[in-house]
Amino acid sequence: MRISHPQAPFQGVAPENVFFVANDQHVQMGTGYVIPFMQSEMYPDRPLHLFMQIEAQPSARALLYGALLARAEQLREQTPGLPVRLYSLVAPENLDMMHFYENCGFKDDDGEDLYRFAMPQGYPRAPMGMQFASVPLQDEQSQLSFLSRLNAHRIQPFTRDNLTLWMQQQHFMALGFYKNGLPVCECILTGTGANVTLLMIYTKAEHRRQGMATQLLESAFNLLRERGVITVYTHIFRRNLPQQKLVQRFGGNYLRTVSALPGIDL
Repeated sequence: MRISHPQAPFQGVAPENVFFVANDQHVQMGTGYVIPFMQSEMYPDRPLHLFMQIEAQPSARALLYGALLARAEQLREQTPGLPVRLYSLVAPENLDMMHFYENCGFKDDDGEDLYRFAMPQGYPRAPMGMQFASVPLQDEQSQLSFLSRLNAHRIQPFTRDNLTLWMQQQHFMALGFYKNGLPVCECILTGTGANVTLLMIYTKAEHRRQGMATQLLESAFNLLRERGVITVYTHIFRRNLPQQKLVQRFGGNYLRTVSALPGIDL
C-alpha cells in the first residue's frame, strides 16, 4: 500500500495533516486526518486537543493510524510541556471502529450523552452588580460575536446557519448575565411545543463556582415555564465535570449516547 498527502487542503484541513492510502493498483483505500486545536476553557487540565478521524477499509486502517500518530507527535512537539488529548469520534453502534481504537490503546472514557429533565422550579434573579438580559443578536456582527464566545467553550463549533435556524423556532432564547456591559455567563436554548433543548451555557473562568450557571438557567426556565414548556433536553460530555454537576443539579436522566469519543492522553 502507498500513503500520500493531498496537494491542497482537504475539507478545510491543511494537507500536511491529511493522509490518503491506496493499494498497489492505485485504488484509494481510505482517508485520515488530524486537526489540532486549543480547548483551555472546556478542559483546562489538558488544553491541546488533536482530533483524529479515519475513514478507510479495514486493511488500510493500521497504516493510516501509524501515519496520523506520527503527525500527532510532531504537532505535540510544537508545544512542549502542554498536556495533549488525542481522540476520535465514533458512532455508538460502530463497534468495529471502537474495537480498532481500543486495540490502539484508546480508552472509551468520553462521549456526548443526551439527558432529559423536567422543567424545574426557579425564580429570575441576577447576581449582585450584574444585569440579566437577552443577548443582542440584531445584526451579523453581534451574531458572530456571540457564536465566537460560545465556540470558545465547545469541541464542535456552532455556525451562523445553526443560529439562524434556531432563532426561527418558537422558544428560542439567548440570555446572559452582564457586568459593565461585558458577558459573564450566557446560554442558548431553543425548541417548540412543550420541549426545549439547552444547546449551550458557559461561565467566564474568573466567575465560576459561584452558582451563576444555575441562576441563569433558573431565570430562563421561569420564562419558558410561562410558555408551557415542561421538558428540557441537553447534551453533555462525560469528562466535563461542570456539565455533569449542572445536569445532576436539575435531576437530569440519561437517555442515550450520541457519540463516543475514545481517546488517549499524550
